[in-house]
Amino acid sequence: MSCRRFALLAAAGILFWLCRHAYYVGFFNDDAFYLIGAKSLLLGRYAELSAPGAPPLVNYMPGWPLLLAPAVALAGDRLAILQGFAILIHLAALALFAAVVEDEDGAEIGDWVLACAALSPLIASTAGTLLSDGPLLFLASLALFLFSRFRRQGAISFGLGAVLALAALARPTGICLALAFAAVLAFDRRRRPAALALFPAAAALGAWLLRGSLLAGGSWNYSRELFSSASAAGFPVVENAFFALRAVFERSLWRWPFGNDAPWAAVLASTGAALALVGSRGLRRPVSRAAALFGVLFLLPHWIWSKQAERYFVPLLPLAAWLVLRGAFAAAGAGRRGRWALRGAAVLSLLFSASPTARVLAASRHPATPLNVPPAAAAQWLRARASGAALAAEYDGRWHLLTGLSVAHIPYDVRDPASLERFCRRSGVSYILVEDTSFGLRPSGGAYAVPSASDLRALLRAIPRASLAFEDPAGRVQVWRLAPGG
Repeated sequence: MSCRRFALLAAAGILFWLCRHAYYVGFFNDDAFYLIGAKSLLLGRYAELSAPGAPPLVNYMPGWPLLLAPAVALAGDRLAILQGFAILIHLAALALFAAVVEDEDGAEIGDWVLACAALSPLIASTAGTLLSDGPLLFLASLALFLFSRFRRQGAISFGLGAVLALAALARPTGICLALAFAAVLAFDRRRRPAALALFPAAAALGAWLLRGSLLAGGSWNYSRELFSSASAAGFPVVENAFFALRAVFERSLWRWPFGNDAPWAAVLASTGAALALVGSRGLRRPVSRAAALFGVLFLLPHWIWSKQAERYFVPLLPLAAWLVLRGAFAAAGAGRRGRWALRGAAVLSLLFSASPTARVLAASRHPATPLNVPPAAAAQWLRARASGAALAAEYDGRWHLLTGLSVAHIPYDVRDPASLERFCRRSGVSYILVEDTSFGLRPSGGAYAVPSASDLRALLRAIPRASLAFEDPAGRVQVWRLAPGG
């Protein structure tokens, strides 16, 4: 590794560490469950330790908890250490991907790609979270690196197969990595390596789906949510395609610094996408073609998925930066002119990212919003007044981390007071939390559209034994008590 790349990684590490308070641990709820899953793995099972009775954990994939578990074993509940581990995962991902880029196009573009991805506000704000998007980027980068380093390029080793299998267990889109490897190898008429690339990932994902079916008695929660929302609102393909374009370019790599609604923002996003398409041409090595195909396959599920978040596209950012810079080089006619065009595009991306990333840094250093200030008053009240009781909340993992209490998830099919009452009696909860959900992810419709805060309050008012017990001063959280009996 060159001194310049080491310096870039060191600077990125400092930036990520300073931005680690952009979100508090547990804000996303998913991050809380990955931590809960890691803790349960250390106990010899994969269980929902946060819920009453600690049932098997089936809704959150185990790939990231498997990586996180050793850090949890060492750090316990010291969240800063776990955030530091997540940051190291991101730094390793960027270093590995830069090495893959260097093999194809040289060290300079590898360094530019690393810098552009690291300074993007999306990666800077999420590198210190315990979400699974960054770990999938790490596993993808590691798989590409291993694939490119074999003496006989295209060979599939046990280690690479294990990485592909772990990627398939990290996120639903993780299987796209193995599919990309297999497709590139099959196109090169290397059928046996293609099968060896696909089999471990397919077997791991198949075993996970079988476990969920046997333990939960139904289909995968992702597929249930997808088709439930589709039956209500259809597949929002065009809307999601534009969202992906904006998330990768307009909101991350080419973020217009003078307002999100400026016409130039759309122009820059379109220019970035066009350059990426140009840059995807002429990739010489199988590993580079596999990376580009992974990007395409990764996007396809997100075009029909009912919920969207910018963080879902973290695994694509270094790849997108690389293809944009390659496209700038090719569009300028290669040679010296191409090199200056490449550098200009990289500098432009860095300049555009500087302002929003500086705002992320400022917000992290001075937490003042619901994104990075946990609802401490409500958590303290519950720890003092509800010790030993079971709670119910939409963000159940979050509230387990905040209170240490057992928390049941409010079911998706609660639509009337009777169904809410049946759930409360069945689960034995004594308190229900109602909180602002405007920052949460919501499907476009269907059975998996969770009741809003106002709807949930209306349902509770219709239950005679429910009463408001606490409301925090900021009005973010209400705690409703359920009297016994009734």
